[in-house]
Formats: sequence, structure tokens, C-alpha cells
Amino acid sequence: MGWEPAAPKDLVIFPGHLRDAAVAVGPDFIWPVDLAAEVIGVLTEAGAVIRGIEAWMVDEEGIPAVVGWSDYDLEEHADDRVVQVAASRAEAETALAGVLEATTRDEVNYIGVDWELGADWENAGS
Repeated sequence: MGWEPAAPKDLVIFPGHLRDAAVAVGPDFIWPVDLAAEVIGVLTEAGAVIRGIEAWMVDEEGIPAVVGWSDYDLEEHADDRVVQVAASRAEAETALAGVLEATTRDEVNYIGVDWELGADWENAGS
């Protein structure tokens, strides 16, 4: 019995162009850096808490590598989902701004976003 990756996250909440642009990396997805702000917006509009973002470099052969990441502690807002979603968006946008400043130097061309949808939304889709 060995390690098995988690099932990939569902992209159903994303419009077609973002689903088409997503690249699966294990159980997660990455998007071209120019779509990152839109991905963050779609997620928070759907009520997702963004747990962090990752900066990725995908080389000419299509091989991805993580070059940096962020995560944040949102537990102080755990009792208010609306505030937690808004706080996570602000944190993600701040982290993204920093990544965008370093895209040329670090050759970042993709962004990963780690998110968590609320149980109410997930159960409504089942």
C-alpha cells in the first residue's frame, strides 16, 4: 500500500476558458500567470477560501516546477465565512502582486491556487 495522490479538484465553477487553460499538476491546477487574477476572482465569487498561491515555471518541454508559494492563517475569521473569503482574497491578491513583480527574474509563467469551497456549496452540487 503506497502513497496515492488526492483526487483533482473539480473545475466546474470556472468558465470554459479558465477550465481549458488549467493544467493539472497532481491533484491541483495551475493557470497562465495572466489569468491568475481572474481565477482568484472566480473562486472568491463562488465563496471559496483561498489558502495560498504558488508560483510555477513551466519550461519549453512542459515540465512544471514550483519556484515559490504563499499561505496564510485565516483561523481568526473561522467563525465568519464571508470575512474569511474576503480576507483570503486580499491575501491572494497581495501575494500575486509580489509574484507578478518577480515574473521575469524568476521565470514564473504559471500560478497555482489552493482553495477550499464551503461545505454548503459542495453539498448543493451533489
